Amino acid sequence: MALIRYSRARWRLFWLLTSCVFLYAIFLLSFHIEPASEAFHEFHKCPACFGDAFCPHMHDVKLTGWYSRSLLRFFNVKNVFMGELNGTRVVVKKLAHDDEFREVDRRWCRSRRCNVASAVRSTVDSGQSHEAALMKHLFAVRKEQDMTACPSSRLIRRMLMMLSYSPLMVARRQGASRAADVLAYTVTVNAEPLLLQTFPRMDDWPFPTLLGSCGRTIVETYEGEPLSNFEQASWTVRANISLQLLDMADLMTENPTQYALYMTDVKHGQLCRERSGRSEAHRLGKHNCGGPHAERRPGWKQWLEHREEMCHDCLSFNAEDLCSHSASDHNFYAVCSGMLAPRAFYSSYGGLMHDIPKSVDEQYGLSALLAMCDQPRNSKENRFVASRLLRRALDRVLRATTTTSNDRAL
Repeated sequence: MALIRYSRARWRLFWLLTSCVFLYAIFLLSFHIEPASEAFHEFHKCPACFGDAFCPHMHDVKLTGWYSRSLLRFFNVKNVFMGELNGTRVVVKKLAHDDEFREVDRRWCRSRRCNVASAVRSTVDSGQSHEAALMKHLFAVRKEQDMTACPSSRLIRRMLMMLSYSPLMVARRQGASRAADVLAYTVTVNAEPLLLQTFPRMDDWPFPTLLGSCGRTIVETYEGEPLSNFEQASWTVRANISLQLLDMADLMTENPTQYALYMTDVKHGQLCRERSGRSEAHRLGKHNCGGPHAERRPGWKQWLEHREEMCHDCLSFNAEDLCSHSASDHNFYAVCSGMLAPRAFYSSYGGLMHDIPKSVDEQYGLSALLAMCDQPRNSKENRFVASRLLRRALDRVLRATTTTSNDRAL
């Protein structure tokens, strides 16, 4: 009898403790991360940060979704948060995990007594000019960030100019962080805000708009669903997206700035489609910046063509090759082979252009053009020409579809 009473007491104690833990967890889940708190944005670590211009507006940002709960932040490995700014959806990014920030800080500060902010300032002030010091610094970290894989004085001047021209990262006020300091630290963590600032949306680049940065946090516009959600969409929708992706590849390869931006990761989750229907890149740490005026080497004027694959199920590339040629078909290879073709290695449905209507294919030859862009068969075929012909054909298909739809409406 005593044993039964003891067993019942243990079960009561167990359920009591379980209830307490459950209620405590519910209590903790009621706490939200406050974006304006210094513990979150870490403004106090500037200029070892992404800038200080957006700090006065962090009070207007409200995080949404499960990761806005303090208890669940540990599980948010990418440190990316959905949020709202005055009723508009935004994305709030830390751009690195907490452990990665600590590792970067350790690389800046080899001494225990070292202060990261002081180390950044010392590095920038170590040369005859900020530009010279940054050039040396970018060469030292060129293998850590795709955007700085082809460092050049011209690229540094453009980044510094854009940082000073538009006060999104560096504030225009007394005591604000210096543009050179912010640039030096940012390239060692994640170059995404520099890419957004240097090649802004207002100049028609297919990237989200950088709203600003505060400490080790940036805020950018939310641009819609990932393209992976459209792989089973109607043929017309997929044809439209395919054309936009090819247009994006062309713009990044040839543009008035004379910079080439090479996509080094084109997973469908890295690209999105706006509510307006426009497709664009929305995860930007993976872009190599080189091109016509990066660094002239022997064979510079010869076009670089991707002929031999190092692996089928990945986007293989050689940064040194991209940096040492005036033009490369890499972006067309990334889009055609990585996303559109039947053997696309970033698709689960046989490429974004799967199931082309037979009548459309017979009239416009889309399958043949796509195959040429995916795998040129001989020296007479190349992706530059194939992508141009494929873009024209898709444009004609969409125009014909629009005309047919209008005729039916009449």
